[in-house]
Amino acid sequence: MKIKTLLVTLILLTSMAAMAAESSNKITAESLLDGLRNDLQALSADFVQYETDANANRSENSIGKVWLQAPNKFKWQYEKPVPQLIVANGQTVWIYDEDLEQVTIKQQKNRQNPIYVLLDKERTEANYSSKLIAKQQHDESAIQWVSLRPKIATEDVKVVWLGIEDKQLKILKLQNQLDNIVVFEFNHIKRNPELSTDFFEFEPPKGTDIMRESAINPEF
Repeated sequence: MKIKTLLVTLILLTSMAAMAAESSNKITAESLLDGLRNDLQALSADFVQYETDANANRSENSIGKVWLQAPNKFKWQYEKPVPQLIVANGQTVWIYDEDLEQVTIKQQKNRQNPIYVLLDKERTEANYSSKLIAKQQHDESAIQWVSLRPKIATEDVKVVWLGIEDKQLKILKLQNQLDNIVVFEFNHIKRNPELSTDFFEFEPPKGTDIMRESAINPEF
């Protein structure tokens, strides 16, 4: 009887230890996001962008480069097929259309802008609910997916997906209320590149038409 009791006790202890180990190694949305942001003050990458609609139609690719700096500075430089530059310094956003020789200036006050989730944990937790997406049975890729849903519904963002591999953001997907999905695929990623103090400022070229959006869609 004592031997049986001892065996049962050992089995229970072994099972509890295995469960504890599994729990400590369990991947969560929070752990993936924390790993992505760990010691991350700035980031640069090349990107490919395209859009799909509810019928799985796919748009032409846009390619370019992106730079981010915590907590809320960014620069998106579209190179092809249409040159465009978007620069934000934490207070102001400049959208420069080279072909039109026009720059649109907006206030940078949209706290739900998905760009911020990469660098600002506090803003992400205040505005989004995160969830780890389970891998499909035959998915052999190393990418782990986290979904982020706005706590307050917006027209622009229904859900954000982050595809993370080795603590790097590989894919960003933005789905709107019409179920159109904008996809960004990143490569040549560099963590904490050296950036000049005025890197996220913009001075419109001479002769550029300047539009200030203060009433209609003023925030970015």
